[in-house]
Order: sequence, then C-alpha cells, then structure tokens
Amino acid sequence: MDETRSVRVTRADVREALMWALERDRAALLAHRAAVHSNKSDLTRRRADKALVEQWRARRPDTEQGSAPAE
Repeated sequence: MDETRSVRVTRADVREALMWALERDRAALLAHRAAVHSNKSDLTRRRADKALVEQWRARRPDTEQGSAPAE
C-alpha cells in the first residue's frame, strides 16, 4: 500500500491551517482570503483551502526549528 495522503482536506485541516497562517504567515492568509472572497464558487474555496493546507503541512515541521513568524 502506498503512503499517500488523501487529497481531501478536512475542515479541521483548514481550521488548523488558517490558525497557523494567522499566527505565522500573513501573506498566505491574505492570499487565501482574496481567493475565497473574490469568487464565491465552492470550487474556488476548495482550491484555496487545499493550497493553504498544503503550505501549512509543508512548513509545519519548520516551526520546531526556530523559524520566525512572517509579519
């Protein structure tokens, strides 16, 4: 069996990613917000959520190494 993550993003994932972005990456938060609010389609929201969660997952281990939050 392959060790691949589900392509589906849960609400919990999105919430955690949003909280991470709020605290550590304002640019990612603003990009997500702009994408979601510029187009009201559900597909656009899902794509923006997925992109944010991917950024959060990619950077999450780096928070342990003393990286400074982006402000």
